[in-house]
Amino acid sequence: MENSKMMKVTLNMQTDANMQTDALKLSKLSRIFLCKTLSVAGLVLLVSNVSYSQSSEKRIGQYTPIEWNTRLNYCQPNQQPPTPGHPGPQFRLPPSEQTPKPQLGISSNSTTVQTAETCLPEPKDDPFTLPPGTNLLPNAYVDMLDGTGESMPNTLPSTPNIPYNLHDGHPVVTALSNAISPTDDLHTVVFGLEKSIADENEGKTKELLEFGLNILEGEKIRDRHYSGFPVLHYQGGTKEKKVDHDTKTVKVHQVWYDEHIESNTSFLNLSKLDLEDTWTIEYTVDVLNRGEDDFSPFVMYFDDPSLTPKGGKPLPHIGMDQTFFPMQQGTRTVFKIKMTRAKYLNLVYTWGWRMHPPRIQAMENSKKMFPPLTNGIDTKGNPVARKSVVDWEKSVFGNKPTSSEANKVAAISMIGDLSPAKRMWNSFRSAQNALRTEDWKTLSIEAESAKDAYFDWRTRSRLPAGVEPDPESDITLLYVNNTIYGEFVDEEKPLQFAEVRWPEWKKRNDHELKVTLHNGDYYQRAYDNVDFGGARGWENQFKSSTKVGGSGCWFTFGRAHWMQNMSAIILAPSPGGVKTEQHKVNIRYNYEPSTRLRFYQFDPMHHDVGIYSIH
Repeated sequence: MENSKMMKVTLNMQTDANMQTDALKLSKLSRIFLCKTLSVAGLVLLVSNVSYSQSSEKRIGQYTPIEWNTRLNYCQPNQQPPTPGHPGPQFRLPPSEQTPKPQLGISSNSTTVQTAETCLPEPKDDPFTLPPGTNLLPNAYVDMLDGTGESMPNTLPSTPNIPYNLHDGHPVVTALSNAISPTDDLHTVVFGLEKSIADENEGKTKELLEFGLNILEGEKIRDRHYSGFPVLHYQGGTKEKKVDHDTKTVKVHQVWYDEHIESNTSFLNLSKLDLEDTWTIEYTVDVLNRGEDDFSPFVMYFDDPSLTPKGGKPLPHIGMDQTFFPMQQGTRTVFKIKMTRAKYLNLVYTWGWRMHPPRIQAMENSKKMFPPLTNGIDTKGNPVARKSVVDWEKSVFGNKPTSSEANKVAAISMIGDLSPAKRMWNSFRSAQNALRTEDWKTLSIEAESAKDAYFDWRTRSRLPAGVEPDPESDITLLYVNNTIYGEFVDEEKPLQFAEVRWPEWKKRNDHELKVTLHNGDYYQRAYDNVDFGGARGWENQFKSSTKVGGSGCWFTFGRAHWMQNMSAIILAPSPGGVKTEQHKVNIRYNYEPSTRLRFYQFDPMHHDVGIYSIH
């Protein structure tokens, strides 16, 4: 690959016809949905080295060829360090204009962000009306290059011949003994309590309350595959895993159910590896009731650390879906996914497109610091010391939150009382106290409160009781239980209809995103907003994978040149009780969105399941 021109690359690789030939097929409805969402998959891209042009005079059908004439780097060719263009680093935009300046602290109750304008040409029609838009890059079936021109092994997720290019061997699928989830068992508890309390059955009531608390706290539970995975997110500081020096492998265990991905790993420690080592993540994924989905870890890589500006942050480079493999309810699947050199790692998040954004979980590089460069300040003017993301979890929940009952209660007490999971926990504990005195009236009240909280906990796409959507904002986010709840306000059905799409934004600067933030937890949280290829370009790799059990009408991976849209805002803790710390963020995007994902919202201080992405 020469830096002066894009070459058409053809890989002569033998298809592994035996890979999961009998893999589980997706439902017809799922296939139709994926076909519609990824309709650009039928487009044929032709590459030359002249100039960039796209005709928008006629609508493009699913199989109509588009001719792409592009230089490797359409704009800013003199950037330092060099950005030769895809499959090397794409141009990097200047920082967004943000008021007030993050380093000066927050001087008002709101923040305004205006991103820099992309230098990709503005299309006549938006990419949703006339796909694929001007930010879709020509396919290059090669590993990515870093900014020094070095090839990054294990960064080509899929090829026309090998759809699962980053799998290290075949996934191993076995049946679980049962698929019972925390949702199922909590349902048994809250409805069982109604009957046992009405019957004044002391023994059964005691048993149900203990069972409910064990589920919420993540105690070991016999004959449950979710045993040890708490519903209350207070164990983050203990979820750091080291990559083994000899095997170059780290083992991660996840459980999927309803809207949830719960993992025993929030932080990846690569300290035992050399910077140039490639390595492997071995995932064991248990799919419980209503958890069927496609396994799709999305990795985000920085550019070579030698290019990091002195005193600056690592340079954003590339992110990609590493696989897209169907999993069925009631199964355990073991995946081995190949990673590139240790020096590039930013983070990995795993998502399920059937219930996205709620079904998502992230693993950060444990050496990452927050704030990234210097000490910060929160929305109340409180100082924020710079420390590692692991130390942030430990500073809130303690080093050993499960080592004693006192430590556990102290850790859980940091979670805000607006959290549906915390409300269940409070009600079960209050009910236990009432049971000791046979106060059946109080028991009945607490059981009803626990049931209400259970239904609020079932979805993160609506705000729970105690917080209403801001009618002046597009979306209202609530930070509780180390995660994020969200709800959109629909113009036709105000305050009643929640969705996880913001279809208003279709072209650069055509709408201003208005977000209202509520921190209900009793510790500092943060808000950040990231782009996956809208501004810098993204690549869709597609081909039919039905012969090897792939999902959808077309098999797709994306590689996206990501960037931060802003500097993170640090939210002060909740004042206490059911009060929240509030802040508003207004963002104007000066580029067209990627048709795969408009933006990624997350908490960089406490990432894990603190995510709410928008399509």
